[in-house]
Amino acid sequence: MVLGPALALQGCTQKEEPQNPTTPATKQARASSSLRTLRAENGAEYVAGELLVRFKQNAGLSAQGAHKLAGAKVLHTYRAVPELQLVSVAESAMQDAITAYQKDPNVEYVEPNYVYRINGTTPNDALFGQLWGLNNTGQAGGVADIDINAPEAWDLTTGSNTASVVAVIDTGVDYNHPDLARNLWTNPGEIAGNNLDDDSNGYVDDVHGINTITNSGNPLDDNDHGSHVAGTIAGRGNNGVGVAGVNWSAQVMACKFLDAAGNGTTANAVKCLDYVHVMKTRTVNPANIIATNNSWGGGAFSQALLDGIVQQRNDGILFVAAAGNSSTNTDTTASYPVGFFASNVIGVASHDRSNNLASDTSYGRRTVHVAAPGVDVMSTTKNGGYATFSGTSMATPHVTGVLALLKAQDPSRDWRQLKNLVLAGGVSSTSATGKTLTGKRLRAADTGGQGALTCNNQNFAARVRPIADTVTVNIYEQVPLVAYNLNCGAPAGVATVTVSPGSQTFALTDSGVYGDEVGRRHVHRRLRADGPRHLHPHLPGRGDAHRHRGAAGADLREVLGAHGVAHHHRHQPGADG
Repeated sequence: MVLGPALALQGCTQKEEPQNPTTPATKQARASSSLRTLRAENGAEYVAGELLVRFKQNAGLSAQGAHKLAGAKVLHTYRAVPELQLVSVAESAMQDAITAYQKDPNVEYVEPNYVYRINGTTPNDALFGQLWGLNNTGQAGGVADIDINAPEAWDLTTGSNTASVVAVIDTGVDYNHPDLARNLWTNPGEIAGNNLDDDSNGYVDDVHGINTITNSGNPLDDNDHGSHVAGTIAGRGNNGVGVAGVNWSAQVMACKFLDAAGNGTTANAVKCLDYVHVMKTRTVNPANIIATNNSWGGGAFSQALLDGIVQQRNDGILFVAAAGNSSTNTDTTASYPVGFFASNVIGVASHDRSNNLASDTSYGRRTVHVAAPGVDVMSTTKNGGYATFSGTSMATPHVTGVLALLKAQDPSRDWRQLKNLVLAGGVSSTSATGKTLTGKRLRAADTGGQGALTCNNQNFAARVRPIADTVTVNIYEQVPLVAYNLNCGAPAGVATVTVSPGSQTFALTDSGVYGDEVGRRHVHRRLRADGPRHLHPHLPGRGDAHRHRGAAGADLREVLGAHGVAHHHRHQPGADG
């Protein structure tokens, strides 16, 4: 089957990991049936006979008519992304169904149910017995102090089991593991083992999270990957057993959407985001979820997944994503979810114990934010075990763990401040320079004002958009400018951007108007072009960096044309422009 044209409408790209497809053993709630996958002309893998359809607001009965015309059956309706549904259609009629939905004026978008895979590589047989990523003394031939300085951070806080919850969206978690059991989030609204949905959230006995493959409350890991991630974030510290996580006592919520082979779908990933949204925003016993850890990728662009991530942002939740393990530049070869342009995403590359980027890590000067330890990382695995894994999957939970430490240190910090401190508090890395947005590797604490938990007067300024250094602009065309300008967790003031040729200079502020993505974080400005031009935006004295004033904020967007007069278009703060 060829779905090239339909996929092209969603901005599809090549898969992140060049590996042979493995057919998963599970499919949505039908756990005993096989999951058949197909590939589009561009290589994107998707589930045969399934589509994600989002209707416009108040579509009502029109949705039923659209499903009937497309020959579709509704499998799941989402809550975090209103009007989004997973439907099944005959495999032979997928293209016809897509066409039917696209022609319906009540349909906002339709897309295949893409397949994602874990970003970690296979584990080594031997255990190193030392967590070099937390405290590198030069063991196993490494370079001393190429680590996150965890002991220095632990002098300030070892974490908290009340300050925050972190959701691990992965292959599940071994909730019986002696190094994890005490740090698992427990749903206060659920009575374990009574086979009832006590809190009426749609899942029976979801004591520690859910399994979106089987639509059950049992997220037990059957792969190792999710448990390994969880142990790096929150392996129980100072208990005389196994490993210590970055945060000794954070609460981990488990959401299993990747199967035993490490494969999962957009539909089930969005179910996880849906669950996180419901548990964060419910009025009784809400879970204070600050971040989700997403050590997976490889699917094509999915508007449904992006919508779920944006809802996380609206809920005050960060989305920490692995860059991938295909040695590709994600600026030029887009990969998702790390490549999504959303201000709550933190993209993570992998470095080794000698301060080199991992040989297989993906990278991106505009799309990947920071590097973290990800080679030969020891952590927990299923059935109470321990093993060393490598990959950006292992780097990502180091960042998530530091975010939880920051929240424990100061519970008043919001998601913007947490992200900013991670970015501004890193330490410069030659190998990460030009390969990540910050040019830094993760540092939890340090001297001289460096380190996320010890950040003091550390400035960070960099351009996020446009990705290319030179942009060709046609008449009336717009170019978004997005940049950071931070001093640790705080805004660093108004910045100016100069666009050449012409040396036009624009002041970038963060007033919360002109179509801000998030209130008090963006400003939009529109200049109309009088003809084709080449733009070379740069910040004087900073090369190609645009500085952003963010009120505890992250991105700033300014839309430019190429003429000389600014036309301001005011929008409500918090709206997308």
